[in-house]
Amino acid sequence: MNDELIARVIDQLNLEFGSDVENLNKAEGICNKLQEEKEKIENTLSSVSSEVPSQVTAVIKDVENACKNIENYDKEYHTLESNFNSTKLEVNDMVNNLEECVNKIDELERLQLYLKNIQAVESINQELDDSLNEDDDDQALVEFVRLCKLCSRLHKSKCTHLVSFIRETVYYWHNRLKDKYSKQFEDVLKSISWPVVGSNILAPVIASADRLQPIAKYLLKIELPDELQQKPVVRSSVLVTSGVPLPLPISLLVRPLRKRFVYHFCGTKQTNRLDKPEWFFTQVLTWIRDHEQFVSQWIQPVFNELGLTVDARIEFIRGLVQLTLEKLDSDLPSLQYDDALFSHAVDETLGFDKELKDSFSYPEGLPSAVTILTQAQIFLRWTHLEKKFAREKMDAMLNSETAWHPFSGMEEDSLKVTEVGEAFLTLLSTITDRYQNLRQPGHRLQFLDLQLELIDDLRVRLIQLLHSERNSPLDSNLPAILNTTYYIVTALEEWGTTPHFLMLQHYKSQLESVGKTDLTKMQIAAMQQGTVFDSIIQLFNRIVDDLLDTVCEAVMLETKARSRGYRRDRWFAMSSPHDEVAPQVTPSACPMFQVLAFKLHQLEQLLSHLLFTSAWKKIATQLNTFILEELILENTFNEGGAEQLQLDMTRNLFPLFRQYTQHPDVYFCQVNEACTLLTMKPLPSEFLRNIKPSKVDLLKIHLKALTDHQACDVLRRRVELALDVI
Repeated sequence: MNDELIARVIDQLNLEFGSDVENLNKAEGICNKLQEEKEKIENTLSSVSSEVPSQVTAVIKDVENACKNIENYDKEYHTLESNFNSTKLEVNDMVNNLEECVNKIDELERLQLYLKNIQAVESINQELDDSLNEDDDDQALVEFVRLCKLCSRLHKSKCTHLVSFIRETVYYWHNRLKDKYSKQFEDVLKSISWPVVGSNILAPVIASADRLQPIAKYLLKIELPDELQQKPVVRSSVLVTSGVPLPLPISLLVRPLRKRFVYHFCGTKQTNRLDKPEWFFTQVLTWIRDHEQFVSQWIQPVFNELGLTVDARIEFIRGLVQLTLEKLDSDLPSLQYDDALFSHAVDETLGFDKELKDSFSYPEGLPSAVTILTQAQIFLRWTHLEKKFAREKMDAMLNSETAWHPFSGMEEDSLKVTEVGEAFLTLLSTITDRYQNLRQPGHRLQFLDLQLELIDDLRVRLIQLLHSERNSPLDSNLPAILNTTYYIVTALEEWGTTPHFLMLQHYKSQLESVGKTDLTKMQIAAMQQGTVFDSIIQLFNRIVDDLLDTVCEAVMLETKARSRGYRRDRWFAMSSPHDEVAPQVTPSACPMFQVLAFKLHQLEQLLSHLLFTSAWKKIATQLNTFILEELILENTFNEGGAEQLQLDMTRNLFPLFRQYTQHPDVYFCQVNEACTLLTMKPLPSEFLRNIKPSKVDLLKIHLKALTDHQACDVLRRRVELALDVI
């Protein structure tokens, strides 16, 4: 400790004096300063030592006082606790007594309210009974509405017996009122000879309308609230209904028609035939057509007057459609084992549904006959038959002797549509029409899968047919198959962008993304792009490209075969065509140009316009390469030979394609530039000494198609630059 203190003192002195040894005169001042500080500290310690005893005594007194206070507070606490416990016992007894009294009061109040409700029901019962006895329909309706409101207000009550009592009371009076007004309504209907037979309804309606509409209004006013509606009895567990009962006036309008329907189509009458579903469908459509005007004219105003947003005509149609639902639901289980009968029933059902929507604007969301077809077992049978009959039709169309003949029904022949192509697309279109109005996306996707399967099946069959059609492409069915394939691709591309198939693409992508939690938003968006036909279109496009290459190759093979003499002509020793009065094509070129012109014309007659356009462009491109590589670069040209070649190209070859394009030379750029190089004069002296690609710029010709190396190769074909002249 002393060593540490000595070190601190030394450091302090070094800090004060520094390194200047002559600065020792500060020593006296530092000594005086330290002495003063020492005396100050000693005085402070002396003062503190004298004050401590008095401060300690004061603290001790404070502590003693605090202890006494704590003892007093503890005594007070125990006293209060004892008083509280005794008071609590007294209060608890009082609370228990009060709680018992309150519970009794609450029970008595609820009992009183219970009795008041019963009394109110009894009062309403009496008022209703008196009103009906006095034929005061307006007052009866007022009391019935009161009863319904009371029941609605209490329908969630835990007093189950009371709720049940009031509900049964409502049903009782509802049935009484309904029976009374229904009989009056039916009497009026009989007076106007309802339902319509021929034109017997027009005359008496006007006279009876004043009686019919008030009764219809009463019937609508006694309609039960939603919470009091009784669930309809469904005879079949799979029968789909709207869940909303028909308005009473509409139900009464439908009732006599239902009786007739059951009499004719559900009994032993000859009109009830499984093989004639069109009979009851036609009858329902006839009833709708004969009665819809009456319903709109005489019943709809009653709904409007009461402020009800109900279309009476649509409700009337819904009631009649329900008859067909019940009939189909009972017949289809028996029909599904007979392909012909089941298929016929499906066709008639779809036709009926289409007629309802097209002719009578029947809404999509309401029950329809097609709903029955989407039951699991029935739907499976339906899709199975669709596939079976579609394959049979495909077999028939492909095996037809006129399968690859032009379709006679086309006004425009630019597509070169075949009977197979048109028949197949008609088949697909028919299937689309049959299922596109199904409500569930899952059902529509199953039919889409069927269509895609049929399209792919056709693709496989076309590939099989092509094996025997490639030996002589232009004289076989290959061009017709090419036209058909391209026509189908064009149709599928157009269909894929329609709202129906775009929506199916959306549903399909959603279905495929289910369970794939690792997909990003970008990946999900990518799945929703494109159309449902993209994959199959790619496969068909491969066939189109392959067949297009095949027909072009056939033309080129024939053209190349006829060009042998032309390619081996004496180009290095020809006279200039300008020396002749009428320059002519090289005689050896005639066979090549002749067969080329014939094949192009043949292709134009065989292929659709767009396919032929692609074909002649391919042929022109291939011919351009062939002439450059097999003729120009394989021969040596004198001035006359170069000029003759240019004449053959510009006045004979190019014009062959001018009927298809105004600028055929665009497709023969290499040949055109090669002719320019062969006929160019005079050449720069540098080329006469040494031909190098780096010197091509000296020609002052802007070459677009030929590379510098190709240009040099062409220039070496000139006699004056050739190393060997043959």
